[in-house]
Amino acid sequence: MYLIPFLCAALLNLTDGNPIRLSVWNSGFFSLIHNGVLASLLIEGVYILWVFSIRRRFPQKQMRGNATLFAAAFILLSLLSCVKYSFAAHGSAAARYLWYAYYTPLTFGPLFMVHASMYFGKPDDHRLPKKWRWTYLPAAMLSLGILTNDLHQLAFVFPSGLENWEVDYSHGILYYLAFLWGALGLVTVIALAIRSTFSRRLFRTAWLPLAVLMVMAVYPVLYGASDGKLRLIQDIFEMNDFICISCIALWESFVAARIIVSNSDYPAIFAASSLNAGLADGEWNVRQVSARGVLPQPEDLKKARSGETLLPDGDTLLKARAVTGGWFYWTEDVTELRRLQGELNDTAEYLEEENAMLRVSAQIEEGRRKTAEQTKLYDRVTEVIRPQLDALDRLLRDLPPEEDAFRERMKTAGILIAYVKRRSSLLLAGADKTFTGAELGLCFEESARALRMAGIPCEIAVDREALLPAQTADLLYEIFETAAERALPALRSVRVAITAQPENRIAAAFTLDGACEPLTEPELADLRMLFSDVSLSRGGGAATLQIAVNPAQLTRAARDTKEAAV
Repeated sequence: MYLIPFLCAALLNLTDGNPIRLSVWNSGFFSLIHNGVLASLLIEGVYILWVFSIRRRFPQKQMRGNATLFAAAFILLSLLSCVKYSFAAHGSAAARYLWYAYYTPLTFGPLFMVHASMYFGKPDDHRLPKKWRWTYLPAAMLSLGILTNDLHQLAFVFPSGLENWEVDYSHGILYYLAFLWGALGLVTVIALAIRSTFSRRLFRTAWLPLAVLMVMAVYPVLYGASDGKLRLIQDIFEMNDFICISCIALWESFVAARIIVSNSDYPAIFAASSLNAGLADGEWNVRQVSARGVLPQPEDLKKARSGETLLPDGDTLLKARAVTGGWFYWTEDVTELRRLQGELNDTAEYLEEENAMLRVSAQIEEGRRKTAEQTKLYDRVTEVIRPQLDALDRLLRDLPPEEDAFRERMKTAGILIAYVKRRSSLLLAGADKTFTGAELGLCFEESARALRMAGIPCEIAVDREALLPAQTADLLYEIFETAAERALPALRSVRVAITAQPENRIAAAFTLDGACEPLTEPELADLRMLFSDVSLSRGGGAATLQIAVNPAQLTRAARDTKEAAV
């Protein structure tokens, strides 16, 4: 690819001095271009093509970057040479400074080559140590020293003065240092290539770089041996162009000898690989496929670009990812995966059935637990109201034939029935419920109606906004019933007052009019264990029981009683 432009450039250099007339297609305009300019353009075009080539072929990022830099140095050198010989006036200061500027790419180019060669045989993630950055300092000092040669003439000495610089000059110490710098860079590159050749045993292809090195050694000798009568060698290529061209040839020989890993053979490797993959262009047309790859339809590739899709055979999964210029796709055999998926589905169904059975069993067990709790609760209710039930049984077992006696028994039975009904409701509501004064008042009102039917006046005053825990409400209602039952034979009237106090406290007062003893001394002692303020007063034939209820104190006392019982 690169040989034809170089041959054309060489022929143009050989015919230098005779202008070539180039016409623009179907136009009347003509331009006169000197052979040297056209040759430089051809050579620079080759350098640019080579830059694009290495950007595509070299997978090692750091090597690719350094190779691009020394190719850029070659382009700069060729451009400076073209401007100096084709546009700058001979012997002018501009031409002299262009000549000095040659040595900037000639000092940095070998350095970039050395940096690139440090990646021979290295993995893609290899990086040079930071200390290698110091190598830019000598190149910069040499380049700056030659650019400022007019100040010190340490690179080029002009015995006849600057006006005769082009015909009368000699080399100074800086020139020889720059020459040694370039030679040292070339020797380093060759040494690194030899090391890579031996470490990777690439002896069968080692002759390729050796052949290029032989040409690089012979051409300068022939170039220096040519005199004014025989300028054939000098007319083919200038030494600067030859240095650049030979460096490119040396680098390509490293690629051919497998010293540099290149992806130029990747299509063949890809086709022979065991991958189940392929490459498609932007129009979803398959351009490259491996030996084991499949040829999917464009519709399937379009589906796979957003994730994955299952091919019609049902056992092949197609995936695709965007790459430069198209799409990379690959397939996975999911036969085993589908088999495992089937087994997992069967296991999931079995587990679902087991879970359903466990849920049913848990529901049955929960039902049994709730039934047991309800049975236990009913047993407790029955145990609490057992005295009233026994009393009802005695009252209703042998009813007297006399009308008055019968009525008296029915009145007493009504009082007990109202209590049994309302006390059962309080107990079945649960120990966690909080009753309002209105709810507790309904219990007292129903018992009061029964008492009124028995001819006993009742007055019930319950604060509707009061909040009473279930244990407090149940205990107050039990105290009321116990006192009423004790006083029944001589009870003339009943008054109940329950009011809310600050800090959730409750004040309860039960007044029973009649010659009765509502509570015994032991029962009063039990109440005083539960409440801090309990008093029983008598006057005018009536007994008044006053209780100050603190629900928190009642809860602690109940807990202590339960622990003592345990």
